[in-house]
Amino acid sequence: MNIKNITGENKTASIGISFDIPNEKEIIAIGSPDRLKSYFTLGIENSEIEIRTRKLGSLVDEMNELAQSEADDKMQMVAECSNGLCGIISDGQGNKSAEEYINALAELYDSSNKGNMLLNFMIFFILTNYRYNHRTLNSEWHVFVSSMKKSAARFAEQFNTCVSDMLLPFRNLPTVPESNVRYWNIPEQINASPTDLTVHIYYTHLNGTWQTAYVADDSFLAVLRIYVDMLKQANRIVANCPVCGKLIVKDRINNSDFCSQECRNVHKREWTKENRIKNAESDVQNIYTTFYNNTNNQKRKLKRSPEALEKYNVRFNELKEKALTMKRGLSDDSPMSEVLAYSEQLLDWETELRGLADQLREKMSEK
Repeated sequence: MNIKNITGENKTASIGISFDIPNEKEIIAIGSPDRLKSYFTLGIENSEIEIRTRKLGSLVDEMNELAQSEADDKMQMVAECSNGLCGIISDGQGNKSAEEYINALAELYDSSNKGNMLLNFMIFFILTNYRYNHRTLNSEWHVFVSSMKKSAARFAEQFNTCVSDMLLPFRNLPTVPESNVRYWNIPEQINASPTDLTVHIYYTHLNGTWQTAYVADDSFLAVLRIYVDMLKQANRIVANCPVCGKLIVKDRINNSDFCSQECRNVHKREWTKENRIKNAESDVQNIYTTFYNNTNNQKRKLKRSPEALEKYNVRFNELKEKALTMKRGLSDDSPMSEVLAYSEQLLDWETELRGLADQLREKMSEK
């Protein structure tokens, strides 16, 4: 697709998606409604549509990329160009004045195999709407300059409203608390959509199997709604990494809740830290810790005799497991009588192990 050659004959920009769940593939296509219908129902490709076949879940990766794209100013550039084109329409200027913004959007548009199709869709949408509104404005004949200005203002407002609705889901992304990282909150952002979501469904029988495609006009949230629902039916869940907030696609049973090993390690460190703090404040834990430290230290008396140390460890490990078993049945909310009984039992076992260590040490001295 040559993004600079959009004619503006149709103001509608469409995005479609088709799933091949067994082969872990998805197809994303952008173009005019009639071109996408021909492609998804008849398999007719055209130079005026853009098609990508890639790994299932790639749409989620593209959403993450756009959420983090403030670092490279992609989304800011898109917004600035759309504002500039709105000004061109409002002032009734010619296309020559718009070349700066059109060229900037064309540079952002990525025709490579790994090009971000969501970014491409937004650019295609903006230029389609600009061409249509600008062309329709110029086709009107006005005798009075005042009438021309009113018409220009009307078309500019129409363009600005459409583009604002398209960019709104990307502009209002939440951030991770105490961080500048932006992320998608799928349920919140879909449910907060102020307009109805319309999706065209096409069924086609190609290559011996039935295929289903979903196409939305001038909307990304509509396809996103379908995308999430279809993945659910395939036992895939779109969720947020609990550490960094990035979107992930995971299997209902097997896949990790985290987007990377780094986030998994961060979570483990925080979990360990929280549990250490929690355990440090627990009376029951303190009772066990005191018992363990005191009885484990008895081993120093026997370090010169592996045989004596082995005998001690047999009883030490046995009583340690009993102490842990009792501890699992207690908490700081347990009756005080039960906590005291636990403390007394561990003191008895500590006395027993101390006596055993002393006996083994005496035998070592006799030898």
